Amino acid sequence: MQKIKNILVAKNYNVLDHSQWYNDKSNDKDLEHNYNIMEDIMVASAKKYLQDLDDIVIHRGMCDNIRTVFKDHFFEIYELWKTGANILYVDLDVMFLKPVNIFGKFDYFAMFNLTDPPSVYDTYYNLKFDPYFNCGIRYYPHNLTQSVWDTGIAYFKNNYNKGRWDSEQLIYNAMMWSQTKTENNAEIMRTLEEYLHPELAYQLIADLPISNNFNKINFNDAKIVHLHGSRNNSNRKQIMQDIWRIHESNTQI
Repeated sequence: MQKIKNILVAKNYNVLDHSQWYNDKSNDKDLEHNYNIMEDIMVASAKKYLQDLDDIVIHRGMCDNIRTVFKDHFFEIYELWKTGANILYVDLDVMFLKPVNIFGKFDYFAMFNLTDPPSVYDTYYNLKFDPYFNCGIRYYPHNLTQSVWDTGIAYFKNNYNKGRWDSEQLIYNAMMWSQTKTENNAEIMRTLEEYLHPELAYQLIADLPISNNFNKINFNDAKIVHLHGSRNNSNRKQIMQDIWRIHESNTQI
């Protein structure tokens, strides 16, 4: 039997209009430079700590704005998944800080941790999620049910709202919460306890020293950390560098 390939995927597009980020970054001259540094740290940490990794794919290209990137990249991941691979997607502002084994451990689409704020109601889609998961780290098993993809395709292809920054996150939550499993010969929804693994997607919103209690775990117990670079890419890039430097010297933060 042919081995299922395990692929880490990220995206680093050239964007023409930087006004459509979480906040307007049109005057941010270091944006691309900062994200390239984040990419280097993310890749180096993945190579060191992400177990059973076969390949790293960074999708690149040119796009009008970042919200179009979100839509286009959904379909890039979908086409790659159809080759029969397990895929772990991470944003560039993500770091792997401990040995971690995700590939083959989940048979469903997963995101692992809540976002900030941890609940949402959107009138455009008439969607409400409480809890609301962050989409910066996503796992797609090779045997993911097609109906889960179809939920995302329906939104991205036919009704994608570029007027909202986190429309992709709403769609990924719709995909995740659409999943069911069979238990005692009955089809039931998957639970929060199955999805919630904060050590696999620690949301680092605070600055150093670490004082972030949002995740219900200590930072030193985190295996993967997401630093929310869209809020302040220069600050988050520097924190990634500081964490990696301290971490590689085996000093506790």
